[in-house]
Amino acid sequence: MKKVNDLRYAIQEWFQGKKITSGLTESESRPVRTTFYTQISMFAIPTLLTVSIYYNEPPETHLFSFVHYFLLVIPLLFAFYLLRLRYYNLSAVITLVAVNYHLFALTMAQADDPAPLGFLLTSILSFLMISKKFNVVRIIISILPLGLFLFSQYYYKVLGANAIFGQPKWVVPAEYLMPPLTLLCILLVLIVYQFVKAVDFAEAKLTEEHEKSEQLLLNILPEEIAQELKEKGVSEPRLHRNATVCFTDFKGFTQIAETLSPTELVTELDRCFSYFDSVMDRHNLEKLKTIGDSYMFAGSIPESNRTHAVDCVMAALEIQAFMNQMKEIKANQGLPYWELRLGIHSGDLIAGVIGEKKFAYDVWSDTVNTASRCESSGIPGRINISSTTYELVKNFFDCEYRGAVPAKNKGEIEMYFVNGLLADLQRAGEERIPNEEFRRRYKLL
Repeated sequence: MKKVNDLRYAIQEWFQGKKITSGLTESESRPVRTTFYTQISMFAIPTLLTVSIYYNEPPETHLFSFVHYFLLVIPLLFAFYLLRLRYYNLSAVITLVAVNYHLFALTMAQADDPAPLGFLLTSILSFLMISKKFNVVRIIISILPLGLFLFSQYYYKVLGANAIFGQPKWVVPAEYLMPPLTLLCILLVLIVYQFVKAVDFAEAKLTEEHEKSEQLLLNILPEEIAQELKEKGVSEPRLHRNATVCFTDFKGFTQIAETLSPTELVTELDRCFSYFDSVMDRHNLEKLKTIGDSYMFAGSIPESNRTHAVDCVMAALEIQAFMNQMKEIKANQGLPYWELRLGIHSGDLIAGVIGEKKFAYDVWSDTVNTASRCESSGIPGRINISSTTYELVKNFFDCEYRGAVPAKNKGEIEMYFVNGLLADLQRAGEERIPNEEFRRRYKLL
């Protein structure tokens, strides 16, 4: 029974074109599937009719019919091969050319064959099979079959010309037949084009809005958590056995804020926090939140890793260098400046999403409280780490032992200042840039 279900599932996936459309959006998949189904139909219908043609059509038509059958099938198989290789638009063009040629061959064979009606269908298919990026190609391949349709009608119904295997059964004046047919073709192209254009525009707007909403969600939640929420509606809290948390806080924020207008205050904070955000991306860290002038981030969440402590200290050094540069610029201009305290601690964390209408990804544990105490017990312009974090980073950074420092509600905590990279891990002439030896040790973590 399992084998039967597997076979049925495999056939279903093949018929739905899952492999050839994998990785595509719905709007990108639609023309690909239309091309695929057209190829299947145009291969299956003439193949099923071959027996009927042999027994029901006059013998003199057999050679013509079978030659043109192969002239249809061979390009279709080639187009299907291109579709498998993901040359979607080229595959669609070859398919439409092959089908239009086959319809034209049938039209030339029998004057009263219904094949010319197929040109009306293929003129629509060009808009459904070819990407909107190739709009000129779509229009050309739409007009081509309509031109063949009008030609066949004029050739047989007006001129009364003979086909290869038969004569037309009726003839009418051109001024009676051609104007309505021409108008029909023009209206068909215009209506289909406007419809497809409207669909393309609507899908483009939906895609644009979807991308905006996705980006907004990712600005609030880590990608893994956001995906879990979209799929399941909830996100299970996770225990991370080893992670690192960093708090930052501006010294004298309140006093300086009182001298700034609301716009100036927000602009200054945005300049700092935007830079901090870019540092998070570079060091594989997760920004958790900002509270007033405090910025909090962590390593080893939502996906655990062994480099979290080094990543956090490297980020802290980069943030510290940025703030020192800002301090120097403002001091030279005689403007007030902020100095930053940074506190880091490592340990266990519980991470999860809280809230229903306004999601927030947050962390809880004694590790968070200790990291906060490391920040408040620090000195402006210095990076203060706990002994736990020190043990994880001592082979990478030059650290200065502070001793056991009293921390609110935590008793005494052994703390260290981070002065920078170890001398043998610095690039020559660039004390803040790690060298190859740093990268080698980092990979061994």
